[in-house]
Amino acid sequence: MKKILIIAALFVGVITSGFAQDTTPGKRPAGPGPHGQRSAQEMKTPEERAKMSADALEKRLNLSQEQKDKVYALHLERAVKMEKLRKSEMDMRKSQMEKRREIMNESEKKMNKILNAEQQKAMEEMKQKAKERMKNRSEHRPGMRKG
Repeated sequence: MKKILIIAALFVGVITSGFAQDTTPGKRPAGPGPHGQRSAQEMKTPEERAKMSADALEKRLNLSQEQKDKVYALHLERAVKMEKLRKSEMDMRKSQMEKRREIMNESEKKMNKILNAEQQKAMEEMKQKAKERMKNRSEHRPGMRKG
């Protein structure tokens, strides 16, 4: 009898631990970020984010109207600065990508001067196959950007 109870308890434990480790992803909006999600904060303007923060703090901290106005101004200032920083980082990434592309094109031209026509054709085929592999790999990964 004790063995049956122990086995039943182990069985229940295994089943409940299986449910506790549910890894099905929740539904989230698509966009940039880890795994393709974009938070609700990122979709809003700096003014909307500042208002949301001020409203939330007003409720939690019981702020007066004067305090709420000051908190809104502070959060708006921070949100505007963060938005500028985010845009400058995006511009920097874009310029780095352009520089990389220039370097790759320059290198490719130099390589074509070294190779004969047959070797250039073989090199182009290798590049196309590599592109296809990368495309196939990214299509099978969740959260990876397409294109």
